[in-house]
Amino acid sequence: MQNSETACLAEHWKSLSQKKRDGPQSALFWDRRAEGFSRRIKGDRREKRTEDVLGLIKSTGLDLDGAEVLDIGCGPGTFSIPIARMGAKVTALDISEQMLKHLQERIAEENLSSIRTIQSSWDEIDIDAQGFRGSFDLVIASMTPGINSPESFEKMMQASRRVCYYSNFVSRKWDVSYYDLYQSLFGEKFADGGHGFHIPFMYLYSMGYRPAMKLSKRAWESDETVQSMVDTVSGFFSGRKDVNDGMKDQMRKYFEEKAVGGMYHSTSESITGMMVWEKNGR
Repeated sequence: MQNSETACLAEHWKSLSQKKRDGPQSALFWDRRAEGFSRRIKGDRREKRTEDVLGLIKSTGLDLDGAEVLDIGCGPGTFSIPIARMGAKVTALDISEQMLKHLQERIAEENLSSIRTIQSSWDEIDIDAQGFRGSFDLVIASMTPGINSPESFEKMMQASRRVCYYSNFVSRKWDVSYYDLYQSLFGEKFADGGHGFHIPFMYLYSMGYRPAMKLSKRAWESDETVQSMVDTVSGFFSGRKDVNDGMKDQMRKYFEEKAVGGMYHSTSESITGMMVWEKNGR
Protein backbone atom coordinates (compact mmCIF):
# COMPACT_ATOMS: atom_id res chain seq x y z
CA MET A 1 0.00 0.00 0.00
CA GLN A 2 1.41 3.40 -1.00
CA ASN A 3 2.08 6.08 1.61
CA SER A 4 0.92 9.64 0.91
CA GLU A 5 4.30 10.78 -0.45
CA THR A 6 4.55 7.84 -2.86
CA ALA A 7 0.95 8.32 -4.00
CA CYS A 8 1.60 12.03 -4.62
CA LEU A 9 4.69 11.24 -6.72
CA ALA A 10 2.83 8.50 -8.60
CA GLU A 11 0.13 10.99 -9.58
CA HIS A 12 2.75 13.51 -10.71
CA TRP A 13 4.69 10.89 -12.67
CA LYS A 14 1.53 9.79 -14.49
CA SER A 15 0.83 13.40 -15.47
CA LEU A 16 4.29 13.63 -17.08
CA SER A 17 4.11 10.33 -18.94
CA GLN A 18 3.74 10.55 -22.71
CA LYS A 19 0.32 9.60 -24.00
CA LYS A 20 1.39 9.16 -27.64
CA ARG A 21 2.67 5.76 -28.70
CA ASP A 22 5.02 6.97 -31.41
CA GLY A 23 8.36 8.78 -31.22
CA PRO A 24 10.69 7.16 -28.65
CA GLN A 25 7.83 4.91 -27.51
CA SER A 26 7.62 3.21 -30.92
CA ALA A 27 9.51 0.28 -32.40
CA LEU A 28 10.06 2.14 -35.68
CA PHE A 29 11.93 4.96 -33.94
CA TRP A 30 14.46 2.48 -32.50
CA ASP A 31 14.59 0.33 -35.64
CA ARG A 32 15.91 3.39 -37.49
CA ARG A 33 18.56 4.01 -34.85
CA ALA A 34 19.70 0.41 -34.42
CA GLU A 35 22.58 0.57 -36.90
CA GLY A 36 24.11 3.63 -35.23
CA PHE A 37 23.68 2.19 -31.74
CA SER A 38 25.33 -1.05 -32.82
CA ARG A 39 28.33 0.85 -34.23
CA ARG A 40 28.77 2.83 -31.01
CA ILE A 41 28.56 -0.16 -28.68
CA LYS A 42 32.33 -0.67 -28.96
CA GLY A 43 35.14 1.69 -28.03
CA ASP A 44 37.05 2.78 -24.94
CA ARG A 45 34.43 5.27 -23.72
CA ARG A 46 31.62 2.77 -24.07
CA GLU A 47 33.63 0.08 -22.29
CA LYS A 48 34.49 2.49 -19.46
CA ARG A 49 30.81 3.31 -18.92
CA THR A 50 29.92 -0.39 -18.95
CA GLU A 51 32.60 -1.01 -16.32
CA ASP A 52 31.14 1.80 -14.17
CA VAL A 53 27.65 0.28 -14.39
CA LEU A 54 28.83 -3.24 -13.62
CA GLY A 55 30.94 -1.93 -10.74
CA LEU A 56 27.89 -0.24 -9.21
CA ILE A 57 25.84 -3.43 -9.62
CA LYS A 58 28.56 -5.60 -8.07
CA SER A 59 28.79 -3.22 -5.09
CA THR A 60 25.57 -4.91 -3.86
CA GLY A 61 27.52 -8.15 -3.47
CA LEU A 62 25.68 -9.84 -6.33
CA ASP A 63 27.74 -12.51 -8.10
CA LEU A 64 26.84 -12.39 -11.78
CA ASP A 65 28.28 -15.84 -12.47
CA GLY A 66 25.17 -18.03 -12.67
CA ALA A 67 22.77 -15.14 -11.98
CA GLU A 68 19.43 -14.82 -13.77
CA VAL A 69 19.27 -11.35 -15.38
CA LEU A 70 16.49 -9.43 -17.15
CA ASP A 71 17.64 -6.55 -19.40
CA ILE A 72 14.68 -4.26 -20.22
CA GLY A 73 15.29 -2.21 -23.38
CA CYS A 74 18.45 -4.18 -24.11
CA GLY A 75 19.19 -2.52 -27.48
CA PRO A 76 22.04 -4.20 -29.38
CA GLY A 77 23.37 -5.81 -26.20
CA THR A 78 25.26 -3.02 -24.46
CA PHE A 79 24.93 -4.81 -21.12
CA SER A 80 23.47 -8.20 -22.09
CA ILE A 81 26.68 -9.26 -23.86
CA PRO A 82 29.23 -8.38 -21.13
CA ILE A 83 26.96 -9.77 -18.39
CA ALA A 84 26.55 -13.03 -20.30
CA ARG A 85 30.33 -13.21 -20.69
CA MET A 86 30.53 -13.09 -16.88
CA GLY A 87 28.44 -16.26 -16.64
CA ALA A 88 24.92 -14.86 -16.24
CA LYS A 89 21.80 -16.21 -17.94
CA VAL A 90 20.25 -13.18 -19.64
CA THR A 91 16.73 -12.50 -20.88
CA ALA A 92 17.10 -9.55 -23.25
CA LEU A 93 13.89 -7.67 -24.04
CA ASP A 94 13.40 -4.86 -26.55
CA ILE A 95 10.55 -3.36 -28.59
CA SER A 96 12.78 -3.02 -31.68
CA GLU A 97 13.21 -5.91 -34.11
CA GLN A 98 16.34 -4.30 -35.58
CA MET A 99 17.99 -3.79 -32.18
CA LEU A 100 17.43 -7.46 -31.43
CA LYS A 101 18.76 -8.42 -34.86
CA HIS A 102 22.08 -6.72 -34.08
CA LEU A 103 22.14 -8.38 -30.66
CA GLN A 104 21.49 -11.81 -32.19
CA GLU A 105 24.35 -11.25 -34.65
CA ARG A 106 26.70 -10.53 -31.74
CA ILE A 107 25.41 -13.57 -29.86
CA ALA A 108 26.27 -15.73 -32.88
CA GLU A 109 29.69 -14.09 -33.33
CA GLU A 110 30.63 -14.76 -29.71
CA ASN A 111 28.91 -18.15 -29.55
CA LEU A 112 26.93 -17.19 -26.45
CA SER A 113 24.16 -19.64 -25.60
CA SER A 114 23.11 -17.93 -22.36
CA ILE A 115 21.09 -15.08 -23.87
CA ARG A 116 17.49 -15.38 -25.00
CA THR A 117 15.71 -12.50 -26.71
CA ILE A 118 12.10 -11.32 -26.53
CA GLN A 119 10.60 -8.66 -28.79
CA SER A 120 8.00 -6.72 -26.81
CA SER A 121 7.37 -3.43 -25.09
CA TRP A 122 7.69 -3.62 -21.32
CA ASP A 123 4.17 -2.18 -20.97
CA GLU A 124 2.71 -5.19 -22.80
CA ILE A 125 4.57 -7.92 -20.93
CA ASP A 126 2.48 -10.00 -18.53
CA ILE A 127 5.10 -10.94 -15.95
CA ASP A 128 2.95 -13.73 -14.53
CA ALA A 129 2.24 -15.31 -17.93
CA GLN A 130 5.96 -15.08 -18.76
CA GLY A 131 6.98 -16.48 -15.37
CA PHE A 132 8.95 -13.31 -14.65
CA ARG A 133 7.56 -12.42 -11.22
CA GLY A 134 10.36 -12.70 -8.65
CA SER A 135 12.45 -14.72 -11.11
CA PHE A 136 15.56 -12.57 -11.66
CA ASP A 137 18.56 -11.92 -9.44
CA LEU A 138 19.08 -8.67 -11.35
CA VAL A 139 16.74 -6.51 -13.41
CA ILE A 140 18.33 -3.77 -15.54
CA ALA A 141 16.50 -0.79 -17.02
CA SER A 142 19.21 1.37 -18.56
CA MET A 143 18.22 4.57 -20.39
CA THR A 144 15.02 3.00 -21.66
CA PRO A 145 11.67 4.70 -22.38
CA GLY A 146 10.12 1.36 -21.44
CA ILE A 147 10.10 2.54 -17.81
CA ASN A 148 7.76 5.50 -18.26
CA SER A 149 5.31 5.35 -15.36
CA PRO A 150 5.01 4.20 -11.74
CA GLU A 151 3.29 1.03 -13.00
CA SER A 152 6.15 0.08 -15.34
CA PHE A 153 8.72 0.93 -12.63
CA GLU A 154 6.96 -1.23 -10.06
CA LYS A 155 6.61 -4.07 -12.59
CA MET A 156 10.39 -3.94 -13.04
CA MET A 157 10.79 -4.37 -9.28
CA GLN A 158 8.24 -7.19 -9.18
CA ALA A 159 10.32 -9.16 -11.69
CA SER A 160 13.35 -9.01 -9.38
CA ARG A 161 14.03 -11.25 -6.42
CA ARG A 162 17.13 -9.33 -5.37
CA VAL A 163 18.74 -6.37 -7.21
CA CYS A 164 17.44 -3.63 -9.51
CA TYR A 165 19.42 -1.16 -11.61
CA TYR A 166 17.96 1.95 -13.23
CA SER A 167 19.49 4.86 -15.15
CA ASN A 168 18.23 7.87 -17.06
CA PHE A 169 19.04 11.48 -17.81
CA VAL A 170 19.24 14.04 -15.04
CA SER A 171 19.64 16.68 -17.74
CA ARG A 172 20.28 16.69 -21.45
CA LYS A 173 21.31 19.39 -23.88
CA TRP A 174 20.33 18.23 -27.35
CA ASP A 175 21.94 19.23 -30.62
CA VAL A 176 21.05 22.80 -31.65
CA SER A 177 18.98 21.43 -34.55
CA TYR A 178 16.29 20.17 -32.14
CA TYR A 179 15.77 23.67 -30.74
CA ASP A 180 15.94 25.43 -34.12
CA LEU A 181 13.54 23.07 -35.88
CA TYR A 182 11.02 22.77 -33.04
CA GLN A 183 10.72 26.55 -32.86
CA SER A 184 10.38 27.00 -36.62
CA LEU A 185 7.93 24.10 -37.12
CA PHE A 186 5.67 24.49 -34.08
CA GLY A 187 6.26 28.06 -32.93
CA GLU A 188 7.27 26.84 -29.47
CA LYS A 189 10.48 26.38 -27.55
CA PHE A 190 11.74 22.81 -27.33
CA ALA A 191 11.53 21.75 -23.68
CA ASP A 192 14.26 19.49 -22.32
CA GLY A 193 12.15 18.27 -19.37
CA GLY A 194 10.54 14.92 -18.61
CA HIS A 195 10.59 12.54 -15.67
CA GLY A 196 14.12 11.35 -16.50
CA PHE A 197 16.01 10.22 -13.40
CA HIS A 198 14.76 12.41 -10.58
CA ILE A 199 11.11 11.28 -10.46
CA PRO A 200 11.94 7.51 -10.30
CA PHE A 201 14.65 8.28 -7.71
CA MET A 202 12.24 10.25 -5.49
CA TYR A 203 9.53 7.63 -6.01
CA LEU A 204 11.88 4.88 -4.85
CA TYR A 205 13.13 6.99 -1.92
CA SER A 206 9.55 7.67 -0.79
CA MET A 207 9.00 3.91 -0.61
CA GLY A 208 11.78 3.60 1.97
CA TYR A 209 14.68 2.54 -0.27
CA ARG A 210 18.11 4.17 -0.11
CA PRO A 211 19.74 3.27 -3.44
CA ALA A 212 23.44 3.59 -4.18
CA MET A 213 23.69 6.36 -6.78
CA LYS A 214 26.25 7.69 -9.23
CA LEU A 215 26.14 10.69 -11.59
CA SER A 216 28.24 11.14 -14.71
CA LYS A 217 28.61 13.93 -17.24
CA ARG A 218 28.99 12.96 -20.89
CA ALA A 219 29.26 14.61 -24.28
CA TRP A 220 28.60 13.12 -27.73
CA GLU A 221 29.71 14.04 -31.21
CA SER A 222 28.69 12.11 -34.30
CA ASP A 223 28.46 12.54 -38.05
CA GLU A 224 25.10 11.47 -39.44
CA THR A 225 23.58 11.44 -42.92
CA VAL A 226 20.90 14.00 -43.67
CA GLN A 227 18.26 11.27 -43.92
CA SER A 228 19.35 9.77 -40.60
CA MET A 229 18.95 13.14 -38.89
CA VAL A 230 15.52 13.67 -40.48
CA ASP A 231 14.40 10.22 -39.30
CA THR A 232 15.75 10.71 -35.78
CA VAL A 233 14.51 14.25 -35.18
CA SER A 234 11.09 13.71 -36.79
CA GLY A 235 10.69 10.48 -34.82
CA PHE A 236 11.56 12.25 -31.60
CA PHE A 237 9.22 15.15 -32.28
CA SER A 238 6.39 12.77 -33.14
CA GLY A 239 6.32 11.70 -29.49
CA ARG A 240 4.99 15.19 -28.73
CA LYS A 241 3.51 16.56 -31.97
CA ASP A 242 2.06 15.37 -35.26
CA VAL A 243 4.78 15.51 -37.91
CA ASN A 244 3.77 15.54 -41.59
CA ASP A 245 5.75 15.11 -44.80
CA GLY A 246 5.99 18.86 -45.34
CA MET A 247 7.69 19.24 -41.97
CA LYS A 248 10.12 16.47 -42.85
CA ASP A 249 10.96 18.32 -46.07
CA GLN A 250 11.74 21.43 -44.02
CA MET A 251 13.98 19.35 -41.74
CA ARG A 252 15.76 17.88 -44.75
CA LYS A 253 16.45 21.34 -46.16
CA TYR A 254 17.79 22.50 -42.78
CA PHE A 255 20.24 19.59 -42.52
CA GLU A 256 21.29 19.78 -46.18
CA GLU A 257 22.25 23.44 -45.71
CA LYS A 258 24.39 22.62 -42.68
CA ALA A 259 25.85 19.31 -43.84
CA VAL A 260 29.42 18.96 -45.08
CA GLY A 261 29.95 16.29 -47.70
CA GLY A 262 26.44 15.03 -47.05
CA MET A 263 27.11 14.51 -43.32
CA TYR A 264 25.70 16.57 -40.47
CA HIS A 265 27.87 16.95 -37.35
CA SER A 266 25.69 16.48 -34.25
CA THR A 267 26.73 17.40 -30.70
CA SER A 268 24.96 16.95 -27.37
CA GLU A 269 25.78 16.64 -23.69
CA SER A 270 24.10 15.21 -20.62
CA ILE A 271 24.26 14.33 -16.95
CA THR A 272 23.20 10.72 -16.37
CA GLY A 273 22.02 9.26 -13.08
CA MET A 274 22.47 5.58 -12.16
CA MET A 275 21.05 3.84 -9.10
CA VAL A 276 21.08 0.30 -7.76
CA TRP A 277 19.18 -1.16 -4.81
CA GLU A 278 18.22 -4.41 -3.10
CA LYS A 279 14.54 -5.21 -3.60
CA ASN A 280 14.19 -6.34 0.02
CA GLY A 281 16.55 -3.67 1.35
CA ARG A 282 14.17 -1.04 2.68
